[in-house]
Amino acid sequence: MPLARLQIAPYARQHRRSLLDLMNRSRWTHTHLDWQSLPDWLTDEDAAVWLALRDDELQGYIGLSRAVAGWRWLRLLGIGDGHMPGVILRELWARAEADDESSAGAAILMLTNWLPAYFAELGFHYCDDLVMLQHIGSRLPPRPDSLARLRPVEVEDLAQLLNIDKLAFAPPWQIGRAELWRAYRACAFATVATTDSAIVGYQLCARHDKAAHLARLAVHPAHQGQGVASMLLHGLLGDLLRRGISAISVNTQGSNWRSQQLYQRYGFLRNGKEYAVWQKTLESARVGA
Repeated sequence: MPLARLQIAPYARQHRRSLLDLMNRSRWTHTHLDWQSLPDWLTDEDAAVWLALRDDELQGYIGLSRAVAGWRWLRLLGIGDGHMPGVILRELWARAEADDESSAGAAILMLTNWLPAYFAELGFHYCDDLVMLQHIGSRLPPRPDSLARLRPVEVEDLAQLLNIDKLAFAPPWQIGRAELWRAYRACAFATVATTDSAIVGYQLCARHDKAAHLARLAVHPAHQGQGVASMLLHGLLGDLLRRGISAISVNTQGSNWRSQQLYQRYGFLRNGKEYAVWQKTLESARVGA
């Protein structure tokens, strides 16, 4: 008896348990580095999640984040063991791409070694690396010479931080309003740099017991090269070290040498962990070009 045809359908609440079960038991899974847990992420109305079903049995899923500046990140992916990952992934991606007429492109962080071969077949290509650095030691360089002043982030600042972020980063590295809000709420240390009362940069840092992770640091392009980033980093590290936190990590793009040089001046070293970032311009964007 031939197999029933694979059906691709949008995620619905009744599939939540099946999706989480598949994620926990299958080896063919991918979950993006994210502020949200997967259960919370599934409730995001702007996320696009598609399911591969055969005879009402879940065989795979794919999920893309809400678009920011026209770009989405592939946030989650899973194929059940015993199935053909390439076949199911092709059908899932075809539906996701056809349904997304407004986005310019999609990106994926290659966190597991099974992903590149399959995504090469889908037309994705390497564009950069995400590199990880770890702070070593407890000494700070002298306070930087800058006119910027530091103060804690206030909720009313978030709209300005979002604007700075959009100017400081190119797609697909920008974050949206909802993601910035989640990052702000999750962070233990959040600081803005101001000059003449205008916000020109910010940092958000999360704390995990005796360790910390600098999640975001951005400076308005008009104020880059003026010691603003150094002030933000110096102030943050001072706060962390005074609290006995010396294990501090940060991620940045492999192509962003300026950022890496800043962190290295403050005692960060690459720890050997890095992940390739692949991207694809969507068909709808090419047709409209």
